[in-house]
Amino acid sequence: MALVESDDWMIPRRLHTQSAEEHEPRPNTQCVTIDPEFLQRRAQRLQTVPVGPSNTLADEPWAYIDQRMASTPAFKETMWTLGDVARWVIERTAQAVDGLSIDEEKLFQIRPEIHDALISGEVSVFASTQQDPVPRELPAETWSVYDLVIEERDGLIRIFPSNSGSSSPDEALLNIRVKREDVLERWPDPANPPRVVPPTTAAAENQCRRWLVAMMRENLDRPRPKAAVREEAVLKFKGLGKRGFGRAWDAAIREANAPKWRVPGRRI
Repeated sequence: MALVESDDWMIPRRLHTQSAEEHEPRPNTQCVTIDPEFLQRRAQRLQTVPVGPSNTLADEPWAYIDQRMASTPAFKETMWTLGDVARWVIERTAQAVDGLSIDEEKLFQIRPEIHDALISGEVSVFASTQQDPVPRELPAETWSVYDLVIEERDGLIRIFPSNSGSSSPDEALLNIRVKREDVLERWPDPANPPRVVPPTTAAAENQCRRWLVAMMRENLDRPRPKAAVREEAVLKFKGLGKRGFGRAWDAAIREANAPKWRVPGRRI
């Protein structure tokens, strides 16, 4: 298999499952031959992970695959790939995020749900391009131009952004990373539900933070009064409360590297 250009390819589970009624071998097109370099990039875990029970391969063969071939555990990382996000949305377990396989049918089902969350600004996404290799946060408006598509190739599958209106490689979004905390807030763990928050609060706070970052970067040495900005923000972003604005304000100061906006006192 040719070397793939992304580190976020996954193994479709349908290629490793077979019902008891199926006795004939699968066609060669269903067989998976994975490039050794791909495995080397992904298999960075300790090789002392114990093998599961003897019936694991028969009952859940993907569990064995994930256990022996997965990458360095991703669940605790602050930034996730789109593959990590998809595995979490489907299964809501750390083991799924840390794994390498995915339920292909469910991936197609949840793709619109993830795209909707990107459009609404409920989750923060960072990416680079060929022209700008430094990862930068993407405005929510990006996802009105870029869609999420699913590609299968050589026995692997991935979900990635694509601009159907352009074929220029310069416009391709690379190294997509999504904020883990936003994903967990948007799709909470059923075993550890978060405190009840109005549905629009998270999106409004993220959108406000982006708006503040742009404002601060344009006026690093001429900060505006916080109270006046808050009044404007509450009108601009539906669902934004005083505490949400405060969190967005503090985060924006750090992100924009605008310490003068933190200094109390009268603004000129």
